[in-house]
Amino acid sequence: MKSKFLKVQNKRATLLSVFLFIFLFSRLTCLATAVSTEIINKNESQIDNFNDKGWLEECINLSTDEKIELGNYIISYNCDFQKNGTDFIELVTFNQKVDIEGSEKLYQLKSFSGPKEIGELKNKIIFLNSSIAVNVNDKGAGKLKLKIWSKTDVFSKINMSTTAPEFLLISQGETVNIPLKINNSGCIEELVRLEASKSEFYTHKFTYEDYRINKIKLNPNETKDVNVELKIDNDCTPGEHNFTINVSGRSSTVLIFPFIVEENSSKSIEKLAIQLSKVYVSGKAGSEIVVPVRIFNSGDVDLKDIGLDIKSPVDSWEIYVSKKKIDLIKSKEYETVDLTIRIPSETESGDYFVSIKGVAYNVETEETKLRVNVKSQSNSAWTGITIIVLVVTGLFFAYKKYGRR
Repeated sequence: MKSKFLKVQNKRATLLSVFLFIFLFSRLTCLATAVSTEIINKNESQIDNFNDKGWLEECINLSTDEKIELGNYIISYNCDFQKNGTDFIELVTFNQKVDIEGSEKLYQLKSFSGPKEIGELKNKIIFLNSSIAVNVNDKGAGKLKLKIWSKTDVFSKINMSTTAPEFLLISQGETVNIPLKINNSGCIEELVRLEASKSEFYTHKFTYEDYRINKIKLNPNETKDVNVELKIDNDCTPGEHNFTINVSGRSSTVLIFPFIVEENSSKSIEKLAIQLSKVYVSGKAGSEIVVPVRIFNSGDVDLKDIGLDIKSPVDSWEIYVSKKKIDLIKSKEYETVDLTIRIPSETESGDYFVSIKGVAYNVETEETKLRVNVKSQSNSAWTGITIIVLVVTGLFFAYKKYGRR
């Protein structure tokens, strides 16, 4: 039993040793790869090769005590005052993953110091890796001109952050301000566009120093504070919504704000109603009918420019309102207007309906029907004539019969 236990222990130790060897080998391989650079003489054929293969090219000025990031690489330019102001350039790569202590691992690739060594770089091309190449030209007075070629766009890096909470709670009709910090951590100047999602339920605008904007310019390593004003409509559907902000230049970044809209129980209500003194009237063809109409503001806000929208049953009918427009009706108050209907003389007898609605800005009533019963004028005339004829005829026969006596 003891020998079997020892064999198991030996197997475990062997496996652990193998895993440890593989891990250390991979780490050393990565480190060796990270610190490898290639320096070649600058020539036109190499530059033509960059252009033919579609590499991106940027010229960047670097001053003393400045640095730029290119993907996972840093180029820094410094002056060592302890060595009589000797300039030196340092090429560094860094691991994007952080270690246990939370700091980034930096690996020096190459360094150049002194005017002679730095001056010789004018005729050299330094390959940081197979995708990034650099030419350094010392312009003097603490200025370097870098010409950089890259297969991918490592020059642009736009970042965006906010101090607003991840989830917003907003009421109908409310306006909130969302502070943004937009940063250009790339090595070129950027003009970035500011865009946001659109909806029928809310509107937005971007402002910078109290000016409304939709673009903003950022220098390398510059950060600007931008505000987004988000205004929720009064009729916005209560519930969950998303507001998306997109900032884009040569690179882009997106922030998504989930928010919940609460129904505003205290919001103002606009409401209008009308009441007819009669819903049924009658008149003869050729006559005129007057119907008083009460327009009532039943909401809790004052209403302006109130009127009636009337649809006539027949085009030939003339309908007038004593006041075409009422300037103001205060909340819980009303105004009365007279509706005058002139029935054409040729109108046939029967029932007709006049459609009436009360209207104001952004509010209207339901349609109300006024029934108008028309009695033909011609029937009444013939009835009168018939009576007259019968009376005259009766008088004539009475005269003939009793008048001779």
